[in-house]
Amino acid sequence: MVLALTLALLGNPPAPNPLPIRVEALARETPEGPVRVWVARVDLTDPRVSFVVTGPLERQEGDAERAEARLVPTDVWAEREGVDLAVNAGFFARLEGTGAPALGWTDALLVDLVGLSRSEGRTVSPPRRGGGVEAPADPALLIDETNDGHCPCQARTAHAGEGDLDGVEDAVAGMGARNGNPGTLLVENGRNLGATAQVAPTQRHPRTAAGVSRDGRTLLLLVVDGRQAGWSIGATLPELAQMMLDAGAWNAVNLDGGGSSAMWHREPGATAGHVLNRPSDGHVRPVANHLGVRIRAKP
Repeated sequence: MVLALTLALLGNPPAPNPLPIRVEALARETPEGPVRVWVARVDLTDPRVSFVVTGPLERQEGDAERAEARLVPTDVWAEREGVDLAVNAGFFARLEGTGAPALGWTDALLVDLVGLSRSEGRTVSPPRRGGGVEAPADPALLIDETNDGHCPCQARTAHAGEGDLDGVEDAVAGMGARNGNPGTLLVENGRNLGATAQVAPTQRHPRTAAGVSRDGRTLLLLVVDGRQAGWSIGATLPELAQMMLDAGAWNAVNLDGGGSSAMWHREPGATAGHVLNRPSDGHVRPVANHLGVRIRAKP
């Protein structure tokens, strides 16, 4: 009996470690029309995982001093950085007073990052208090890679000011106070706060969100397509919050959406990746801020 058991074990070697990234596509029918969603789950306990956020601007002669970023499409950025999963991240704005024409969001356009962005322990853009000193800082996703630049990682969402960045390697922000609305997290301690999150909470748009599970073991990234009748009509922020809750998020933040929303993924073993969703611009929009996940072959 012991011999037979030993032979059976030798003939069936242990299964390899599960993949640290799992991506799921969902389609929902609503009275208003279809909604298409992509959810990526990242194992924050896996030592193969590390995170990448868009780094500081590489300045060129003649660049405006106030510029913080140069627009790059999410798929181009992902291939360049060698990540395995990427989404667009924080909000950005035009540089006022530079004389640059408003011709849409064009590749390589210099812009201002709106709120916190942090990459490899460096603050690329400082936290913002859109409503003045009395308003909370913008909601943000904060990641601490505790294992020499790799996971296990500690990730959380918070209204993060300068005093909250000790030990934070990477961070991307949503939008807080705006037009008299102080702004909130999208999900906080299991509660749907979409009605008070920013921006345009009651309107249906393409959306991007990031969240963390209650046990802190999983980062969830979610992209919703929108503005495309017959394909996907988008989501309000209360609907987006509920999607994050259904996916397993305990806390979450709404990131930049609209035509910026994109999720790019490289399948295991593939040499190139592709954009999973259908951005509403008809192409991948150049954006200022990206969040990527890189998987190394061995811990």
